[in-house]
Amino acid sequence: MFKQIGALILAIGLSLNAFAAEKSNATLKKVSQKYRTTKLVEMKVEKIDKLVLQGRENKFEGTLAISSGKIRWENTTPEKSLLVFDGTTIWSIQYPPKEFGGDPQIARGKVNKKNKSQTIIATLLGGDLQGNFKVTDEKTDGDQSTLSIVPLKDDLSIKDIKLVVNTKKVVVDQISYQDDVQNVTTMKFSDVKFKSSVKKSLFKYEPPKGVPVTDL
Repeated sequence: MFKQIGALILAIGLSLNAFAAEKSNATLKKVSQKYRTTKLVEMKVEKIDKLVLQGRENKFEGTLAISSGKIRWENTTPEKSLLVFDGTTIWSIQYPPKEFGGDPQIARGKVNKKNKSQTIIATLLGGDLQGNFKVTDEKTDGDQSTLSIVPLKDDLSIKDIKLVVNTKKVVVDQISYQDDVQNVTTMKFSDVKFKSSVKKSLFKYEPPKGVPVTDL
C-alpha cells in the first residue's frame, strides 16, 4: 500500500516536473526566437554591479543595441564608455571626464573564456538561448516569468543566471548572474524597440589615429 502511494506521488511529481520543463522551454523558445529573428533590438539599460568582496555597488546607465549576436553598449552614467562586439572582436573604450580631456583608453581582443562574460548579453539576448542554455526552474507572477537557466557548456565564468521575461510583450525585462567571486550583476531593460533594419556601421569601431590600443 505504502509502496503504491509512494509510486503514485513519484509519478505525479515526475509529471509535474515534465510539464514545468515543457512550459519553461516554450517560454525560452518564444523569447529567443523573437530576439534572434529581429534585425535590430535597441533598449535602455541600467546595470548594477554588487562587488561583494569590496562591499560596494556600482551603477551604470546607457543604451544597448543588439543584432545577430553583435552588440553596441554605450554608457553615459557615471562616466562615458563604449563596448562594441562585431561578432569576432571586442572593443572596450573608456572616455576621460570632460573636465580633464585627453584621449580615450582603448582595448581590443578576441573572445575567450576569460573575457566571454563581457559578451554574455549578446548570447542571452541575441544568441541561440535554447541551444546554449537549459531551464532549471520557472516562477510565474501574472505576465512576468522568472527563468533560472544554466549553460550547456562549461565555457562561462558565471552562474545563477536568471531571466525575467514579460510573457505578454515577449521581452526580457531583466538579466542577473553571479561571477566566480560571488559578485552579482543585474541588468534592467526598458524602452525596448524591435527594428526591421540595421546599419552595419553601428557595430564597427575604428580607433582614432595616434591613440594607442592595448590588448584585453
